[in-house]
Amino acid sequence: MNSGESPSDRVAVQSRLTEELRSASASFRKKKSRHFLSTKDVIYCAFSTPGFSVPRNEAQRDAARRLEQFGVRPEDIRGKRVLDLGCNNGAILFQLSNHGPACGLGIEYDPEKVDLARRIAAFAGIERLEFRVGDLDALEARDIGAPFDVVLCLAIEAHVQKPDHLYRLLAAVTQGVLLFEANASTSPKSVQAELAKAGFREIRHLGSCDDDIVPRNNRRPIFSARMG
Repeated sequence: MNSGESPSDRVAVQSRLTEELRSASASFRKKKSRHFLSTKDVIYCAFSTPGFSVPRNEAQRDAARRLEQFGVRPEDIRGKRVLDLGCNNGAILFQLSNHGPACGLGIEYDPEKVDLARRIAAFAGIERLEFRVGDLDALEARDIGAPFDVVLCLAIEAHVQKPDHLYRLLAAVTQGVLLFEANASTSPKSVQAELAKAGFREIRHLGSCDDDIVPRNNRRPIFSARMG
């Protein structure tokens, strides 16, 4: 707690941030417009940290369950460099912060979501996380930094304009494991082919996501793969 900040002050700030999350979750920025989601009055993704949490019953998706499906264990994250491309409001990195990564970087196209993720991290006292605005169609590995031990790319490949560039970028920034969730419109075989072409190995199709409160959305194929 900051000096001079009362418990009631913190409750008020957390409530305000929660409502901002709810509002920000209603849409995401595209190149020339905003895409508004059909789900209403829910936060995009639940997560839990000691300083700030979003309950599962208030969210469309669940960061803890998403990571469980990928088989992520605390020892897979502890001391590792973690990158989340298309991080939205930062829920996955916030959930992973419980496992002590060396650092975490989230890249998101929507500046409003980046600003909100930064403020949540500051409020919750979560260190070693950074959030940046970035266009995945234009970014190169040198713009992001050194290769990362764990890279996440969740449900964004159908929303970029240059999917080939995205797969090449993933290969360039991954020096360990990639956790990849495709969009429902993408076939698992095409994902496996693109990952193999980019140089990934040990490509495993782990089934489909099951954490969305809307049953018809639980069709996104998920994969793990390794580089190096």
